[in-house]
Amino acid sequence: NNNVQMSNLNQDDVFGSLRSQLLLSHIEKLPKFTGRSKQNVSKWLREVNQTMHLLKLSDMEKLFYIPSCLEADAKDWFFDNYHFVPSWSLFVQKLLDTFESSSKADIAFNRLRQYQQSLHQDVRQYYFELMKLCKEANPLMDESSKLQYLKDGLKSSLRFDILLKNPTTTEEFLKYAQKIEELRSLDEQQEIMEQSSQQQPNLITTSARSSNSPTNYARTSQTNNKTTTTRHNLSNQHRQNNRTPKPPYRCYRCDGTDHFISQCPHFQQ
Repeated sequence: NNNVQMSNLNQDDVFGSLRSQLLLSHIEKLPKFTGRSKQNVSKWLREVNQTMHLLKLSDMEKLFYIPSCLEADAKDWFFDNYHFVPSWSLFVQKLLDTFESSSKADIAFNRLRQYQQSLHQDVRQYYFELMKLCKEANPLMDESSKLQYLKDGLKSSLRFDILLKNPTTTEEFLKYAQKIEELRSLDEQQEIMEQSSQQQPNLITTSARSSNSPTNYARTSQTNNKTTTTRHNLSNQHRQNNRTPKPPYRCYRCDGTDHFISQCPHFQQ
């Protein structure tokens, strides 16, 4: 029995050692934070925290491995304040207080409070944009606060249905909101199709009535009369133009054109 127990202990030690080596190899590949002003501590912390979550590390393990991701001023700060950060959540808060610009956090919170879903922005775009603002304002923001911001900034046309569903997580919010948005879009398309089908017979009937209306008949008759009159005038003009013009009067004695023969001076002589 003792041999079996010793064997099991040895196997646990081996597996534990292998796991630690694998974890360390993954964590060493993470981006390093130096504490310089050009680095975005919130973005770096979000990436590191996401990777550690995928590796299924506990909060104590996160705190144990985090020095491998620190360099320069940030690493010095960590070891100088190691005794003041006994937990992961406290480490994150202290790190942000030290290296995050306070004005940047204030700007992010103001944008978050004022952010509203725009008219042509779908639910998915709205969700990811607001979640991004939540992380910029506070990387450790709790789920209920994120959910409240999502509800407050939602379109009024969707807010009532979402409140009826009463989602308890941000994932449920996205699921319900997308479903409601899809159903509303289908309703709007159906309504447009029905209006179009109702207007089409009315257009045909109106066209037929207008072609047979007395006003239209009078206009057609008037147009035909105008055409006939124009043709008649052109015909008369053509006949008048083709007539042989009468010669001007003249005196047959002296060929003068200003008098007749009876008034010719030569005739009186």
